[in-house]
Amino acid sequence: MNVKAILALIQKDLTLYFRNRFFAFITLLGLVAYIVIYLLMPTNVEEDLTIAVYAPTIPDIFIEFLTGNDITITKVDSEEALRQGVIDLEYPAGLVLPGEVITGIARGEDTTVTIYLASDVPEEYLDALRTVLSLAFNELSYTLSGDPLNLDIHEEVIGPDLAGQQLAMRDRLLPMLAVMVLVIEMMGLGSLIAEERAAGTLPALLITPISVSGLFVSKAVVGILLAFTQAAILMLFTGGLAYQPLLILATLLLGALLVTGLAFLVASFSTDMMSVIAWSMLLIIILVIPSVGVIFPGTLSNLARFIPSYYLFDTIHQVVNFDATWGAVSSNLVILLIMGIALMLLGIVVMERKLR
Repeated sequence: MNVKAILALIQKDLTLYFRNRFFAFITLLGLVAYIVIYLLMPTNVEEDLTIAVYAPTIPDIFIEFLTGNDITITKVDSEEALRQGVIDLEYPAGLVLPGEVITGIARGEDTTVTIYLASDVPEEYLDALRTVLSLAFNELSYTLSGDPLNLDIHEEVIGPDLAGQQLAMRDRLLPMLAVMVLVIEMMGLGSLIAEERAAGTLPALLITPISVSGLFVSKAVVGILLAFTQAAILMLFTGGLAYQPLLILATLLLGALLVTGLAFLVASFSTDMMSVIAWSMLLIIILVIPSVGVIFPGTLSNLARFIPSYYLFDTIHQVVNFDATWGAVSSNLVILLIMGIALMLLGIVVMERKLR
């Protein structure tokens, strides 16, 4: 493999890439825009004390006491509707009050109530909810039976329990922004390869002393370098490298490998820049789907794990927002490495067949 020839090809590709005004502009504008979006978003987490309630009948005194303590009450028609509302993050919490609960309160008996909680409810919310519910039920018990109430609150978290680890929206968005920077480069490299292929440059290079492997190594280096550098800059300016910087950089490098392999596949099925953009947009939509599970926990099924970008989103999210270590995300890194190599090899094989 001729190292000098590969370096010359890398220099040529970088020059051609930034000579394309569209992708040069999109690259710089996108990077700046993502950083500005992150910095402009609020850093605090705002939580209203809102609760959904399912009960056949709820005494007016109970509703009056709760609403008098800055709680927003929403009645639902069934326990299933309540659970689904919490899963969909329509309500941060839901309280189930079947008929026997009210009857038990009226008799002064020990009472258990069930509260369904969203996965990211903050600890402060839980403390306030426990206090208000205890006061409300005791007030109700004194009114109905004249005795204090021995109340047992059963809490059921729907989804992974992230209580006490609530995140501002910009921190939820950061993994998506990082991955978006990576996948946008898929269009740039794919367009570069497709245009060279249409112009006959790539087939012409194959009859020179440059080997096929050398040609694809140079393209891969350009793609990985462009995607990785921009994602690293984004993480630097948003504070994403403040903790475990080597782990984040390694993750971004594996992500760059992944999207470069996809760029080869996109280029092999495209004839010009417009077809590259069309194929790339379809892939971008698919690759961004796992980010929904980060921004809105509990909204995706396990099928999202079949999308390669899931492991990229999840790793960045765990490391940046929850200080995960190498050991905690090692399985994600291994999967990313395997998928990245597999997609790269597949892209090279398909592209080589198209060129011959």
